[in-house]
Amino acid sequence: MKTLSLRVDVDTLEGSLKGIPQLLRMLDRHQMQASFYFSLGPDNSGKAIRRIFRKGFLSKMRRTGAGKLYGLKTMLYGTLLPAPVIHTRAMAEMRAVKAAGHEVGIHAWDHVQYHDLLDKKSREWLSSWFARAHDAFETVFSIRARGAVSPAWRCNDSTLEIQEQYQLEYAGDCRGLDAFYPIVKAKALSTLQVPTTLPTMDELLGCNGMGPEDVNRRILNLIRDDALNVYALHTEAEGGALKDSFAAFLQSLIENKIRVRTLADWAPELVAANPPSRIITRREIEGRAGWVSVAS
Repeated sequence: MKTLSLRVDVDTLEGSLKGIPQLLRMLDRHQMQASFYFSLGPDNSGKAIRRIFRKGFLSKMRRTGAGKLYGLKTMLYGTLLPAPVIHTRAMAEMRAVKAAGHEVGIHAWDHVQYHDLLDKKSREWLSSWFARAHDAFETVFSIRARGAVSPAWRCNDSTLEIQEQYQLEYAGDCRGLDAFYPIVKAKALSTLQVPTTLPTMDELLGCNGMGPEDVNRRILNLIRDDALNVYALHTEAEGGALKDSFAAFLQSLIENKIRVRTLADWAPELVAANPPSRIITRREIEGRAGWVSVAS
């Protein structure tokens, strides 16, 4: 049987205020549950401009129509406009996700700073980043997070070790094909990694002339029988300008009898299957600017 988890990354304030309600309406209409992961701290989206010299960044911006997806205000936060603290401005929208029966988890404190400067930050800075994210999550939901997924599928030995202290049921910090325990400094850690297994809309959109409908068909064809399938989407895209295409994708899941479940629901079965231990490495993947962490 084909089974899929929908991983919803919430990166920005705009994605929280407008994208979350839009996705909740679509998921409710199709009677599906998803796993939502929130960026909780300052929205420094404007600082992503420093990626301009990164290989593939400008071509991706043009190919995906990033200005239309994210909007001018978002692209100025943290530069010409102050960076708003997302969880204080969008607490109601975040709580609505949990009230609707979806899974809630952590994506980031400061998404852009982590994404762009991960390897330049000290262990002290990273520890504070994790602590702030978890504190904010508990402020919003009054519960501890069960799962967390890193920005842009990026991690390093320090983040994996720091994450251990939070005793998560799972994390999603990389790309891969099946669940595993990460090896750091020759030791297998106890936090299960559940990677994203499928390419994303923004990685495929515009490549070789592919439109949203083409991407939907490609993703459907890549979903494997009796295997881990995790599809990542973003409130800013699938909950915004690409909402109609995503609604069509959800309808296709129903038509193809593909079961949809949350990662929290799936995680106990993944653990029971005695997943292997693996080293996490890095590589570039088609359609994304810069490296991502991948299971070796």
